[in-house]
Amino acid sequence: MSQIISHISDLHLPMENRPTFPQLMNQRIFGYINHSSKRKNIYKLENLNIIFDDITKTDNSHTVFTGDIVNLSLEDEFRSASQILNHHFRDQDLSFIPGNHDSYINVNYEKSLSYLEKYFSKRNNPSLNQDPFPYLKVINDIAIIGLSSAVVTPPLMCWGKISNKQINDLKEILRSIDSNNYFTIILIHHPLHKYGLMNLKGLLNREELLKTISKYNVNLILHGHLHNEIHNLIKINDKLIPCIGAPSSSRIINNQISYLQYKIGKKDDKWNFSIYRRSYNISIKRFISEDITERVFNE
Repeated sequence: MSQIISHISDLHLPMENRPTFPQLMNQRIFGYINHSSKRKNIYKLENLNIIFDDITKTDNSHTVFTGDIVNLSLEDEFRSASQILNHHFRDQDLSFIPGNHDSYINVNYEKSLSYLEKYFSKRNNPSLNQDPFPYLKVINDIAIIGLSSAVVTPPLMCWGKISNKQINDLKEILRSIDSNNYFTIILIHHPLHKYGLMNLKGLLNREELLKTISKYNVNLILHGHLHNEIHNLIKINDKLIPCIGAPSSSRIINNQISYLQYKIGKKDDKWNFSIYRRSYNISIKRFISEDITERVFNE
């Protein structure tokens, strides 16, 4: 039986409470101006509820969320996000990693990501230290590895970086599962292709991460950050690894909201997978599923 992996990202959930003046006395002021003038009219909870309802109707599905659930890293935002996710997902049905907006400024873990930790607990690799990332989950022989590229940046910047410690822990995880013939998926918020002038909106140490990945078997890399559906193929050791970015599923684009699904299974003891776009047309009020596998591999 095939496993379905649903992929969402960059939800930027609506802010229920207006930030206080002291909370905005840092770079949050730039994010709040952007949110108030534009984002709050684009990223809608009602759009997201349509997506969530469709995902939860899918049999044998696990959902991966590649970051940016909030806007300004306020505790109220994380508390509200936790309540929304809890309403739709059981703990074991969702894997989450943070994005740059989830680490907008330096905030205490207990007042931020701790509200979501049930979705990234290290249930499969307790031998690693207590830092939340990277983590490993194994679901029907599919290994999901969650990395955090979320770091605090100067105002108006949004690059990411994987710490040296995460790189070392990633090596340990990949080494530990190398002989298991798992289908291995890496989750990261920032894309692994260069993005922005001098890659200043991308992952600063992408080459180091790619070098680490090249020593082990990785089948699929999933990211967010760009708010649009993105397809790339990364060549590592004569193997093309799909690196796919999900659109923002709370945002209407061309009269549609959408998310991605991956159908993963074994045939003759070899892994194969297909990539689908699930699009909800606002006008006709129904979902359309499109197989985009060949498009991804031929671009």
